[in-house]
Amino acid sequence: MRTLLSLFWLTMAFFCLLNAVLSIHDNRRGSLKQTFIFTLNKLTPFLVRKKLVLVGWLVLSCQLIFAQGLIGLVDRQNTAGTTSAEGFGISAVGLSRGAGIVQETTSSDYNSRGFIDTSLANAKTNNDYVQFSLEVNTGSVLDLNEMKIRLDRSNTGPPNCQLEYSLNAFSSSSDSIFSTSSLSAWGTTFTIDLTSISALTAGDVITFRIYAWGATASAGTLDIEGFSPPYTAQGWTPTVTDPGIAFKGCTLPVDPTSVSNSSLTGNSTVITWNNPSCLSNMVVVGAASAVTTAPSASVDPSAWSASGDWSSPVSVYSQMGSGSTTEYVLYRGSGSSITITNLPTSGTFFYKVYTEFSSWSSGATGSTSLPVELITFTATQHKTSIELHWRTASELNNNYFEVQKSTEGILFKSIGQLPGKGTTTEISTYTFTDDVIRPVAYYRLKQVDYDGAFTYSNIIKMLQLPAFFNIQHTSLQCNVSSLSEYPTAYILTTINGSVLTRGSFQNDLVIFKYLYPNGLYFLLLSSNGRQQTIKWSQAE
Repeated sequence: MRTLLSLFWLTMAFFCLLNAVLSIHDNRRGSLKQTFIFTLNKLTPFLVRKKLVLVGWLVLSCQLIFAQGLIGLVDRQNTAGTTSAEGFGISAVGLSRGAGIVQETTSSDYNSRGFIDTSLANAKTNNDYVQFSLEVNTGSVLDLNEMKIRLDRSNTGPPNCQLEYSLNAFSSSSDSIFSTSSLSAWGTTFTIDLTSISALTAGDVITFRIYAWGATASAGTLDIEGFSPPYTAQGWTPTVTDPGIAFKGCTLPVDPTSVSNSSLTGNSTVITWNNPSCLSNMVVVGAASAVTTAPSASVDPSAWSASGDWSSPVSVYSQMGSGSTTEYVLYRGSGSSITITNLPTSGTFFYKVYTEFSSWSSGATGSTSLPVELITFTATQHKTSIELHWRTASELNNNYFEVQKSTEGILFKSIGQLPGKGTTTEISTYTFTDDVIRPVAYYRLKQVDYDGAFTYSNIIKMLQLPAFFNIQHTSLQCNVSSLSEYPTAYILTTINGSVLTRGSFQNDLVIFKYLYPNGLYFLLLSSNGRQQTIKWSQAE
């Protein structure tokens, strides 16, 4: 029978462990953690008796590893005075007792007795409370997220308690943020949401009180036990190792972590980061050289504009009223990524990700080399063709260039391809000839890497293309050869505008001059929007 019971409780411990791991994976909060710790505490005496402490330790360890943003700790050492406390950007005052309760000296935890009142109102009247407070330091702003506290009571201790806070030391008002009427005698760690409390500024003091009542004997106790806080301290090193209370929030800006960018695809990249657990403004600034923007603490970016489109940038100067005109605000918000589009194909793209709370973080930097450093991309007009030229200063995994053409600058189609040089730091020169000419043409390069990633060059526009017509004059005739693939319309007029003849041709036209009397004549040619006028004087 004992063996079966052992297996049963061991199975229960396993499911607790599984539940904890799942809660870590899903980042669940509040009641799930409390339920788990409550279950573990119920199991602990049996586990200890059955020498299964290792299982319980594993479960407890799993429950306490995944939260972050530690800003304050309150020690729970048992003293008649005030316990020690510490914080980051804040001054913390530790535990103290109201006049209605006294220290219970038989415990190592912060233990008190005297909670024999029968109601919350009586507990308040008789000052049956435990108190602690936080003061915001100069240069900081306090944004509270949540609190963890571990409470326990004796068998005759108070089952009822309520946590309240006040911004005026309870001189006139307070607000309740947590209460329970079934406080366990086994001890429970409570996760209390503090996001309803507005951000506090330098000099503000927030005081917390735990009122308790309903003890069945005057010796019944309420104690604050120690635990390993599940929050990660950023920017400071705590010294309280066994606290009874821990705060999560933000007091100073902390740089985001894991800042990186994706490989470029179609002149675009995605910048990602881990957003610190505080209600900060995230700001991303980009540039074609190392970012130097360093806003002062007084700069508020909450109303800034931003653009992830490199072709329509928003300069830092336009938003801050100072700083660089060539560094751009790419993002402002509370997210964890931004897609940057229409990046150039040359050089290196630099960026910096900041947080702004009471002041600005120093910024977490990143950069990415654009795949091909294009020096020039030009076009030369010839009589019957357009010749494209481009040079690269370096290439990285460059498979090939695809030459693309458009007649309106929007829809492009491929007209040819040239192999790239792979990876090289030497200058490379490329030439491509387009034999199909248009009155207006747009060209761009699509540079494609070996992995299929690609970027586009700038677009160049070709106007004033060479004449579509070859003209040859003799004394007897005018010979016209069309270079256009479209039909050519013609009109022959006198100086007075009288039309002598008109028509159309595809390739060649001959006008016999001797058929017309002496005078000044105009031959108007038109093909696919391109026009040209030929003038000659007919004499005897």
